[in-house]
Amino acid sequence: MKANVTSGEEPIAGVLREAIAGAGGSLPFCRFMELALYHPRHGYYMTGRTRVGRGGDFVTAPELTSLFGELLALQCIEIWQLLGRPALFEVIEMGGGSGRLALDILTTARRFPEFFPALRYGLVEISPDFRDRQERLLQEAGFGPERVAWLAGVPETVADGVILGNEFLDAMPVHWVEMGADGLRELAVTMDRDGGLQNCHREPCEARIAAYFEGAGIGLPVGFRDEVGLAAWDWMADVGMRLRRGVLLMIDYGEVDQDHFGPYRQAGTLVGHRDGERVDDPLRHPGAMDLTAHVNFSAMARAGVAGGLELLGFTTQGWFLQGLGILERLEMAARRMEPEAVERLRKVAMRLLLPDEMGERFKVLAMGRGVGDGVLSGFRLNDQRNRL
Repeated sequence: MKANVTSGEEPIAGVLREAIAGAGGSLPFCRFMELALYHPRHGYYMTGRTRVGRGGDFVTAPELTSLFGELLALQCIEIWQLLGRPALFEVIEMGGGSGRLALDILTTARRFPEFFPALRYGLVEISPDFRDRQERLLQEAGFGPERVAWLAGVPETVADGVILGNEFLDAMPVHWVEMGADGLRELAVTMDRDGGLQNCHREPCEARIAAYFEGAGIGLPVGFRDEVGLAAWDWMADVGMRLRRGVLLMIDYGEVDQDHFGPYRQAGTLVGHRDGERVDDPLRHPGAMDLTAHVNFSAMARAGVAGGLELLGFTTQGWFLQGLGILERLEMAARRMEPEAVERLRKVAMRLLLPDEMGERFKVLAMGRGVGDGVLSGFRLNDQRNRL
């Protein structure tokens, strides 16, 4: 796989050349992905490019309808109740994007006078552009510093609350590996004589890469490629130790072990997204293209357990939203809206729910501490934690 960065090259090209040279000629893909997405000046998420929504590179559920955030707000309120209605309840959102999800959660919470005074909303956002958008959107809606704060990271201790990530884990840098005839090899990035980026193989740069597959009880067949999310693993385990009481709620596209390592996944799941199109070559358009890999939810559950959390639920996004009452809310909306508006809302809701849309591709994982033995409403209809 090869991508030329000398003809019409992206601004980050010089940074990548220096990094490859500094790494001895081959850069581990996890470092390439980190630079391509998060370089302070030229990283994909650090510039003002239109990334989310209409005219952007991809669309997330909160951009489609406020129903998504409204239902997540209801799940947060239920968790607050299960914790005994603490006077201070934190919702910390990881990578809030345009701010739509935060706006919808806060707007819904404002309709609950017992809950709203306890709510403090924190946004962990490293993109200056996204942070500016979030601040403008929330301030215009009347949510000031007494309600919303921007954080450098998850606090050392979250006493009572929810740590929320919607399409957060999939954008964390991954190691890209391939099983060769002589054992596991890591795919790295190098340059050819013409300055084009191309893949090469090297010894795994971390011993934990092999341990990752051993923990899953998986022996990769020769020729099988996969992504190893050590950064996501470390994040899950670390956050687990910071959450005193509450829930870690992760929503993303991905699979469990048995599906993630299925034969149809032989080429792995690493792809780019640009101008609403999928790009199969992850080395193309560095710094100007999103890079994502499917989340292995079985691995994330193991990481959460390593951080001291309990598994509270796992299901598809479709079942999760139905458990929280999306169909009932659609029925209520139909009574007060014009038929054309109802039809538009129904089509969007079906996109969130249907198996061949986002309903089954996206999964929801809940892990926590001190919440009790009850089943959270989002998992009441079809809890699939036994598949993890």
